Amino acid sequence: MQIGLPIGMERILMCGAQIATTVIVAPLGTVALAANSFGITIESLCYMPGYGISSAATTLVGQSLGGGRRRLARSFARITVGMGMLAMTFMGVLMYVFSPLLMGTMTSDAAVQALAVRILRIEAFAEPGFAAAIVAYGVFVGAGDTRMPCTFNLLTIWCVRITLSLLLVGRYGLIGVWWAMAVELCIRGIIFLVRLFRERWLDAAEV
Repeated sequence: MQIGLPIGMERILMCGAQIATTVIVAPLGTVALAANSFGITIESLCYMPGYGISSAATTLVGQSLGGGRRRLARSFARITVGMGMLAMTFMGVLMYVFSPLLMGTMTSDAAVQALAVRILRIEAFAEPGFAAAIVAYGVFVGAGDTRMPCTFNLLTIWCVRITLSLLLVGRYGLIGVWWAMAVELCIRGIIFLVRLFRERWLDAAEV
């Protein structure tokens, strides 16, 4: 209950936030909606390595703390977060450079291609922060520290991303929505890094 319930509730509300984002984008028209959909598909290639490393972090940290090896858990946490940030930064560079080519394989519509390339290049700069949040979250779950990380996810996505999207969409359209997403991911990454280095999550395993 302590681990599963917060994560379950977080997933429900995170999916709700994704639906809310689609509701914000939908009135912008078919070009924006298509560009948004293709952009999300291509961006998923960037964060797949992050989620893989996050799963490894959960296992390594959980086993280390289960064996009473706090120092090893701390080392694994920092190593995996660093690896995740490097991997997703590299993927972000590839996305920035090759987004026109990738979009060309997905649609022949020039307007959709141009808009999708613009939003993907915005998002590319947020990949290091997104990586920090993804992998650090895996570290915290491995330590049984779920309540605060789940709260951070929900507060940033609802209070920062959704709020900024609503403020920017009227003037900047889809570009504004993706700027809001990039800003939120960077803020979330910073918050998770601060919690990681303060090491309060290490004490969760002892509760």
